Amino acid sequence: MMSKLKPANVTRLSPLRRGVGMGYRRARYKARAEMRATAAHWEAEVADLQRDFHEIALELHRDRYDRALDEAIFQRAISPDVLLN
Repeated sequence: MMSKLKPANVTRLSPLRRGVGMGYRRARYKARAEMRATAAHWEAEVADLQRDFHEIALELHRDRYDRALDEAIFQRAISPDVLLN
């Protein structure tokens, strides 16, 4: 199990080390914000792709259904006494 670190006493650090610490915290905060923005962008892209895929799948399903229906109508016209599957 990880133990929590005690906060460092910043007043005892040199100005250079304080600046490095402040810069590190700022960069980490900025990286988190950029990561959230990138994640939101990718989530939107995935949602768009899912919607597009659904539309294509629905169109394909309708097309195949129409073809099967046309084929059944054609078969019925050719031989009206035969049972269709």
